[in-house]
Amino acid sequence: MKFYTVFLLAVLLNCSLSGSGKYGGEFMSGSTEARSLSLGGMILTSFETPAAVYFNPSYLPEMKNSGILLSHSERFDGAVRQEFAAFNTRYSGVDAGLALIWINVDGIVLTRLENENDPVGPDNRILPDRTVSDNEFAFFISAGKKYNDRINMGASVKLLYKSLDIESAFGTGFDLSGYYKISDNISAGAKISDITTSALFWTTGKNEIIRPSINIGAEYNNRIEYFLADYKLIGGTLIRSENYSENAFLSGGIFDAVISGGIEVAFNSVMIRGGYNTDNTWSAGAGVSFLSFILDYSFRPDFEDLGNTHKASISYIWK
Repeated sequence: MKFYTVFLLAVLLNCSLSGSGKYGGEFMSGSTEARSLSLGGMILTSFETPAAVYFNPSYLPEMKNSGILLSHSERFDGAVRQEFAAFNTRYSGVDAGLALIWINVDGIVLTRLENENDPVGPDNRILPDRTVSDNEFAFFISAGKKYNDRINMGASVKLLYKSLDIESAFGTGFDLSGYYKISDNISAGAKISDITTSALFWTTGKNEIIRPSINIGAEYNNRIEYFLADYKLIGGTLIRSENYSENAFLSGGIFDAVISGGIEVAFNSVMIRGGYNTDNTWSAGAGVSFLSFILDYSFRPDFEDLGNTHKASISYIWK
């Protein structure tokens, strides 16, 4: 399995260094912490932790407390490691936060031809040359503000950095988001990522373009008094313009759409979750809160022979 994983990563990295932008923002897509993964990966309307700094800054004015979140995950049977950290606070009437995504892949094998003077020779073998590491970072500075009693607006500035072997790239991007509280039980959100089209400038002289995408989501929440349980139904769709038609639920031209859904049931301080995403597969997880801490865990099973994914997050919340 790990051979296919390394092969896939090599293809993505080659796209980056050659200037293709199709997978340029892949390391920032999807779930970054445990709760989001277990609910299908798309959350815009429901947060108790600083994960809102990344997913939807316009939700920050709804949060009554400050907090810090740390998350670790291992994807593709440990071949890819992802770290995520976020912090939110309210200062002088401004709801703001910081977030960092870091993805690391070690042991990527670079190869060479046994006889480089005869590259098409039938007996020319491909030999391992050396191993390198790939590191990808995204740093978010986010803020949200109430427009009125029902509508919030939010924005993020993100600084991007990638490195592979001796080459590296820098870039910037901007996201805009909104939150709408329809009623006490229903809310909706939207986020436009890379709204001005983000760019990464490689030391190779090539540019990597990240095209805009739109995430739209909604939530219905209620309580079952008989079971003393609260529940949330969360759904969303991601519309991309990178021509991912081979994996999309719906596609047309350069546009495609991914749909996700999830359910969370809370029994006092214990949460049980499950979700599905048409881009990959189902996921599940659980959480527990005690004192000022929230612990979350999620699991997504093997997807197309790429191995299982595990995520664990811990948050500390204070007033």
